[in-house]
Parts: sequence; structure tokens; C-alpha cells
Amino acid sequence: MAAMGQKKPPGEEKSVLRVSVDIGGTFTDMVITAPDGAAAMFKSPSTYGALSDGVLNCFRKAAKARGVSLEALLADVDTIIHGTTATTNALLTRSGVKTGMLTTKGFRDIIELRRGMRVGISPYNLKVKFPEPLVPRSRRIGIDERIGSDGEVVAPLDERQVENAVRRLVADGCEAIAICFLYSYVKPQHEKRAAEIARALAPNAFVTTSYETIPISREFERFNTTVVGAYVGSIFASYIDRLEEELRRCGFTGHLLLIQSNGGIQDKDTAKANPVTTLLSGPSAGPSVGLFFGGRYSPKIISVDMGGTSFEAALIQQDQILLTSNTWLSEQRIAAKMVDVHSIGAGGGSIASFDQLNLLRVGPKSAGSRPGPACYGRGGSDPTVTDANVVLGYIDPDFFLGGEIKLDRNAADTAVGRIAGRLDVPNEEAAFAIYDVVNEGMADALNERCTKRGFDPREFLVVSGGGAGGLHVGAIARKAGIKRVMIPKFASAYCAFGMQLPDFSQDFVRSYSRRLADANPTMIDDLYAEMEAEGADILVRSGAVRSDVRFERSADLRYVGQFNEVEVPCPQGPVTAASLTELAEAFHRRHEQTFAFAMKGRHIEAVYLRVRAIAPTPPIKLRPIAEGTAEPAKARKSERRCYFGRTHGWQTTPVYDGDAFAGGNTIAGPALIDEAGSTILIPNAAQAEVDAYGNYLIHL
Repeated sequence: MAAMGQKKPPGEEKSVLRVSVDIGGTFTDMVITAPDGAAAMFKSPSTYGALSDGVLNCFRKAAKARGVSLEALLADVDTIIHGTTATTNALLTRSGVKTGMLTTKGFRDIIELRRGMRVGISPYNLKVKFPEPLVPRSRRIGIDERIGSDGEVVAPLDERQVENAVRRLVADGCEAIAICFLYSYVKPQHEKRAAEIARALAPNAFVTTSYETIPISREFERFNTTVVGAYVGSIFASYIDRLEEELRRCGFTGHLLLIQSNGGIQDKDTAKANPVTTLLSGPSAGPSVGLFFGGRYSPKIISVDMGGTSFEAALIQQDQILLTSNTWLSEQRIAAKMVDVHSIGAGGGSIASFDQLNLLRVGPKSAGSRPGPACYGRGGSDPTVTDANVVLGYIDPDFFLGGEIKLDRNAADTAVGRIAGRLDVPNEEAAFAIYDVVNEGMADALNERCTKRGFDPREFLVVSGGGAGGLHVGAIARKAGIKRVMIPKFASAYCAFGMQLPDFSQDFVRSYSRRLADANPTMIDDLYAEMEAEGADILVRSGAVRSDVRFERSADLRYVGQFNEVEVPCPQGPVTAASLTELAEAFHRRHEQTFAFAMKGRHIEAVYLRVRAIAPTPPIKLRPIAEGTAEPAKARKSERRCYFGRTHGWQTTPVYDGDAFAGGNTIAGPALIDEAGSTILIPNAAQAEVDAYGNYLIHL
């Protein structure tokens, strides 16, 4: 193959490059892969206010590294897979657009009444107020209409009220309108007509409907998820349109795809129509890396990602990335299917401070990329985890991001010194205290993920990513009692690499509320077929081949009288009375596995039917590295003094060049490995093995 971006001889096939981009809170990561297995990774500071600039900066770095123009590089790119924080950040910071809501008269307070649950706060503190809804009461307008639970029209839609309500919301400055009527999931005709009126009278507004967003029976979950989609939708659409326009202007002619909350890939137009599916789209790609690299070593995997701003943990069990339909994000209930990722504010930029009890705390506040940690020399003065790692000797100030950024050791010392003064200890002890506290918080998060699912964390393999993960994961795993850790070669661009791995996928749900004993197999089969047809159409638009599309059917079931459901895979083939009996038995088994008991004498009722449409994407092929012996002497490049707490004190620690290892090399801890985008710490009394592709398996 000719050099990337250069003119090829007549008749030579065009290079087909696959690019994935993840915008994090501190850095924007990019991974470029070629059909022959060649892969490269690039990082650039995230650009707040103009996120697309950070993406183009990564492309410019990639073009420079390959000695071609930006236009020539982009002309060689067939597919860009993107994970964006646009929707998540808008929700977290409550910076979405001014939104109005149309709903059935008498039900405008649904999103304020919630479920009576106090997420993230004490359930016993009655003085704590619930978060304000995204749409205030004055912009929630009731409309005369009613469809019954059987789909019959009880009261026709008052179109004149809809028109007046839309005009009122537009006059109030609303840029988005959420339409949420009762029982629209049974028959959506009133929502459809109201949306037609809204789009005609407010062509510049972002209009969402609950039947298109999430057609489920529970009003609060359906209404709130729809409101969230409206609140962030125009921000996401504007960002994607701007990014695509700039890419096209620079020569990109390929496909722009988005990572979904469920970890799968979808086309940009489908994502724009339902922006809720892009919440947590970056972190949702991380578990795919854990499965890809860790699956050969263990059926039980914890995928963790520690970047500059946050730490995410997700579980993989028996080659299945665990999903959830019960997500709270920024105190907002999201009923869409998502990868079950637990996130806390712990990263390289996390700020160390003292709380009201004079206890040391690290995070959740972060220094971000601007100004960043004190050692960045960009005006930041708060002590951060990165500053602590510099003081401890774990990070070489002259080799941060492969030497691209020079860190200021004196600034790090000064910042950490503020903590040392309060603790009345030397700087290195204060730095180690910061290091230990942040590790403790991440280990707690990891344990919580496991125990809430009924798993023992000690049985799991940890696969770690993120620019900061390599320095901390050994200590985190030890605190959790875990004995093995894997760090992939592409760990510093963990989620970006993960975006290269998933299949095309789309999730669908329909309400079907009745006892299994009374269920109509033909009706169930028809609902499944309806979802499958819709799924096939969407995946084909995304670039999949229709004959490659497959479907996974499941049902949310519960015992009569229960509030929460359990999702159970459905038997293959047409739905029959026999397959429903088989489904019931599978539910009993799954319930006992999850909750340690089953009630086989009690009736089972269905709540939701689900379909996941899946189509394969091109597999990733990696180039192996050269094989060698156990001795890593050729990779050793230097040594430096590192502090490992009062137990081990200061130690002269060997430093290795990660690009100089051969497959089969083993490294005894303590040791440091310098990678282009990160540094890896092999703890005391641990040993690391380098596999055939340059990944590290650490035995603790």
C-alpha cells in the first residue's frame, strides 16, 4: 500500500482508514487503523466551547506525523466513529436550551413528582429539596386529549390548544419542545399530530415525542427521558452539523458514525433524531476494550478508565457487557438502554482539598485542561493528582505525552506544598496521601459496581485505560483484593480505541403489560417483528448489509406484585405457548441468580418486550510485535527516584521504553514504563508480562 495520503499508482486500491475520536474532559483522543493492522494514536487538549476544534487538531497532528496534508489524510478516511460529550456536558452543567413541554391536561407535574426517590442525597433528610425539573411549571402546558390504555380515543386532540401552546412557548423563547401524552406508547396518533403542528409553527425548534424517544408505559420515565432529549438535542445536532461541515470542507467524504449509550454504533442522522442515545457515548465504548483484550484471560472483567477528569468502571460477565435501563444522570432519570458504567470525579486533574472536617479529599472538582494542573504552567495553582505524581517521581516532567508537553516540577512542588503545610508533613508524604486517597475512592467505586450486581471483585480481571490509569490501577486493584490487571498498548486512548470495536446496533422497546399465562403469542411475535423491521432499516442506513443483520429478543418480566423487572433473553424462533413456558422457566432461573430466590408458584407478568438489532462492523486486526525472551534489558532506558509511601520510602526505580519491549519480556516491580500517552507503574512485589501485541498483564 502506498504511503498514507500520497498519490497512488494507477490501478492501486484506495487506502481505507478507520478513525475513532473520543472527546474527554481534558484530552481529545484519536485512533487511526488501516486494513493491514497498522494503528496510530494521537491526543490533543479538549477545546471547550468549540469541541470540533480539538477533533481537527488531532487530525492535523496525525497528518503531520505521516508527512501529508490534512486534506490528503482525510481523503483516505472511509469512516469516522465519534464519541462526544456534547449531550452529557449540557445535561451535567444544565446548559441545555430553553425547553417547553406539551402533555395531557392534568399531568404536567409528572416530571416534578418523580418517584419520590432522592438520588444521591440522604433519604432521611426531609429538608433537602429535589432538583428543579429541566422544564419549569410555567412552560409545561396541558392539552385536552386522551387516549385510553386500550388505544381507543377517549377525548380527541384539541389542535387549537396545541397551536396556542406552541405560539406561547416560542414567544417565551423556547428552542425545544417535548411532547408527552398519556398512552402514546399504545397509539401515538395524538403525539404525531401535535408534533406536525409544532414543527410547522416553530420550524427552528427541536421537537421530540415520547413515542419516538422511548415508547414505554411508565409516565415519569418516558416523560423525563423525552424532556432530556429535547433539552440537549439542538446542542448535539448543531455540534454534529458543524463538525461534519468542517470535515467535509477539509476533504472528508466518508461516513460519520456515533457511539451510543449502549456501546453500539449508529449513523449520525439516527443519533440526531434521538440524542438521548448519545449520553455517556464516550465512556460506553470502554468496556469493548476490556472484552477485546481481557476476554482471552478471564470470563469476568472489570473495565476501568481513569482520564483527566473522571474514573469509570463497568462489568463484563461471560463475554457480555452489562447494560441497564435504570440510569440516573445529573439527577435526571434516563430510561434508554445504556452500558452500566459507574463514574466518579477522580482523574489526573482532580483537585486535592480539605473538607469541613479538615479531612483530605480528592475530587470531584477538576482542573480540566485549562488551566489544568499546576505543573502544566497554564495558570493553575490548585494541587492535583498529576501534581502529586510529578512530586512522587512517577511522571517524568520532560516526557509527558511523549515529551510534547513539558511539566513544571517546581509548580507541582509548590501546589502540593499547600497540602503538606496543612498536614505538617514533607511534600512527598503529602503527595502520597493525595495518591492514596484518590486510589481509595476508585477502589470503593469498583467494589460498589461488583457488590451491587452480586459479584466478588476478587474473581475479576481488571482491564485498565486512560491517560492516568496506568499509574493508579495496580494500587486500586490491590485495595480491592484483585490479583491481575491488564493494560492495553492503547490504554491512553482507551475509549477511542474501543469505538473501533463494536457492531452496529440499535435497541427497541414496546410495552406489553399482562400475565404470561394470558399472553397472546401471535401479538408478541408481531411486536417483535415490527421492532426488527425498524431496526433493519436503521442499520442499513448506517452502512450495514441487510443480510448481515441479526436480532436479539428479550422481555422484562416480574412476579405479580413486584415493582422492578428482570430482563430475560427470549427463546429463538416464533413465539409460541411452548416458548412462553420456556421463557417463564428462564425468568425463574435469572431471578434466583440475581436475588438468590425464586417464587415458582407465583404468576409472572410481562412489562416490556425488547429487541436489539445487530450487524457486524469490519474486525480490527492488530500487528504483533517482535518476540523476545523474558529479559527486558533492551527496553531499559533510565532510572529515577520514586517515593512509595512510608513502607517503602524512596527507591531508585528502573524506567523502560514501552515501544522497545518484545513479546515475552517480563518486568519486576517497582518499575515505570513510559508510553507515548501515559506512564505505567508496576508496583512493588508485582510482575508484568508483555504479550504478543505489546499489552501488559500484571500479576499483583
